Amino acid sequence: MKTLAIETSCDETSVAVLGNRGEVLANLVSSQVAVHAPYLGVVPELAARHHVEVLPRLVAALGKQGLLADLGLVAVTQGPGLIGSLLVGTCYASAFAYARGLPLSAVDHLEGHLVSPFMNLEGLPAEEIPEGTLTLVVSGGHSSYFLFSQGKGVPLNRTRDDAAGEVFDKVAAALGLGYPGGPVVDRLAEAGDPSAFRFSPPRIKDPQGELDFSFSGLKSAVIRQAQELGVTPLPDPQNPPLVALDLLASFRATVVEWLLQPLDVLCERHRPPVVAVAGGVAANRLLRQELKRWGERARIPVRIPPLALTTDNAAMIGRAGQLRGAAGLFADPLGLEPYPRVSWKGTGERGTGKRVFPPLTSP
Repeated sequence: MKTLAIETSCDETSVAVLGNRGEVLANLVSSQVAVHAPYLGVVPELAARHHVEVLPRLVAALGKQGLLADLGLVAVTQGPGLIGSLLVGTCYASAFAYARGLPLSAVDHLEGHLVSPFMNLEGLPAEEIPEGTLTLVVSGGHSSYFLFSQGKGVPLNRTRDDAAGEVFDKVAAALGLGYPGGPVVDRLAEAGDPSAFRFSPPRIKDPQGELDFSFSGLKSAVIRQAQELGVTPLPDPQNPPLVALDLLASFRATVVEWLLQPLDVLCERHRPPVVAVAGGVAANRLLRQELKRWGERARIPVRIPPLALTTDNAAMIGRAGQLRGAAGLFADPLGLEPYPRVSWKGTGERGTGKRVFPPLTSP
């Protein structure tokens, strides 16, 4: 079904139109970096206001291009994310679908990331996700491996504290590199020595969480080291001293090393035919390089999405919505409620339970 997709989970407003086989006909993204940069992070109220202002304009732009004719489906991010931002997107999508008598697909944000490595921006149909695909979803809010099994994403681990992208932003902020920090750290790290500093890995005592991530200790260690070196903040962020470049290079290399560390164990357990990466941190140059090298050594195909599909975008939401629609999974436009946080089954100690993740396709 030709699909209008809407993504407003955080600080980027995005709309897209997909052909009935997942071809990306348009993918518009309005960034809020300039809005939130003075605060070194996303301000939820400002994000929601920006969505209210920009979303109708982006949809109107699609209409002027003649892309809203013959729509068969509306897809929207239901969660997780900032509740104010999600409300803007879900209310707009619900009203649009109801007014035009179109079916509505409510998509989990991580569903979108899982399909993104199998999409392209050349107008070609999206590929099917092979059964058993192992995907690392890593961004400012998520750091987890998922196994694609029987049409749904099954979580295999998660982060116990800060997500990898969040740590990049916080270290960058401490050094006075601005927001968002990930791209800046990635660029500066290219000029440093990744072996100059070593950081101790986290100790996770829970046997059920042996493959979980933990980045908060690394964040504190890097900031503490920067303080000892007298580079917090940098006197001239445009011309950092060599020691700061070495520190950033070592920090980036450590994050990438830890992100890829569970791969051998997970591949031995699940024998995936394909390994993929998705999310904002999938734009990191070192992560892309090291994952490709790992794939060559392990002789397992590796899928990495185009840079434009690593950050939050509506194209991936549209494709996940199409798969849900093909499975007969639709939402009520008069009763769609967004959810700001990930839902987990079970109770008990932190780290136990299973993530509630609806199927992308029919079982």
